[in-house]
Amino acid sequence: MLKMHTIPTTGGDTLWASGYEAYDRLSPAYQKFLEGLTAEHDGNFFHRTAKLENKKIQSPRGHIENSGEDLRSVHPVVRTHPVTGWKTVFLNKTFTTRIIELAPAESESVIDYLTRHVSENHDLQVRYRWQQNDVALWDNRCTFHTATNDYGSAPREGFRVVGVGEKPYFDKEGSKSRAESLAGSGL
Repeated sequence: MLKMHTIPTTGGDTLWASGYEAYDRLSPAYQKFLEGLTAEHDGNFFHRTAKLENKKIQSPRGHIENSGEDLRSVHPVVRTHPVTGWKTVFLNKTFTTRIIELAPAESESVIDYLTRHVSENHDLQVRYRWQQNDVALWDNRCTFHTATNDYGSAPREGFRVVGVGEKPYFDKEGSKSRAESLAGSGL
């Protein structure tokens, strides 16, 4: 959840994109290829920001497994949403440093492709223009989000609250794509 209290005069919108739709738009062969992969996610750059702002990164950070100084973790590239049971692409160029099962050049290529796949398919995105004190809720388990980088050094600030999440997993036998689940439903 994010409540924006300071917004720039122009720009600073937020874009959200559907990880479900990103998965559904991949070819069946590429979907299967990605389903067996895991990626390392690294948030250690937050240490520099915390130091510059004289803040401490708390530990544990919600879930007991999310503790310690090292802000790296390993997640499936395609994960199962624990509520819907749907498959979603689960990586982020800001945090995803490598796909473990691939050679470095292959890993970089797949991460770059999936990043373009999400960022260049504007019809799987929504763009929100903030007004002061607006509140937005989203599910990080199946969406991508970013601020538009078009507001220069103008202040853009809000209060963010995040829930304690479960460890990401992929249920090869039990999960379906959103399209597969909704086929024939009229939705």
